[in-house]
Amino acid sequence: MSSCPCSSGREFSECCAPILDDSCPALTAEALMRARYSAYVTRNIGFLMNSTLPSGRHDSNPEAMQAWAEQSEWEGLEVVATSKGGSDDSQGEVEFIARYKLQGTTHLHHEKSQFQKKDGRWYFKDGRVVYSGPAEKPAPVVNAAKISRNDPCPCGSGKKFKKCCGS
Repeated sequence: MSSCPCSSGREFSECCAPILDDSCPALTAEALMRARYSAYVTRNIGFLMNSTLPSGRHDSNPEAMQAWAEQSEWEGLEVVATSKGGSDDSQGEVEFIARYKLQGTTHLHHEKSQFQKKDGRWYFKDGRVVYSGPAEKPAPVVNAAKISRNDPCPCGSGKKFKKCCGS
């Protein structure tokens, strides 16, 4: 037995696996979101395509999805918030943060995803990226050269630093 990649704390076989193998549909938008994350981890691009609303599949790029899934070391999913998306709803939103390593650097993908229920099944409709990139901002480049009070001002005024920007 292994923990589910979606960070639910449940066993994979009891959480996302039945949704991924289509033996049990996702009952909520959040359950589908978690399964979609697990699909990236398990590189199940077919599930990602099939769980996208049919009218939006033309916008998907399975090759890019496959490359992202293969090149990333998936570290976990945090569901930040959900709005609607319950078993009795027809629309829902799930805000999440996916953590992964790419070329040794930890990245975050923070998104607000829209889901729609059609014919009794939940589908991913679209998403708005809040942030996607390195988890930590790179340190700023600091000029190590010290400017003395009597040096020319680096602003180009022709004045001494102490009489210009250094005052």
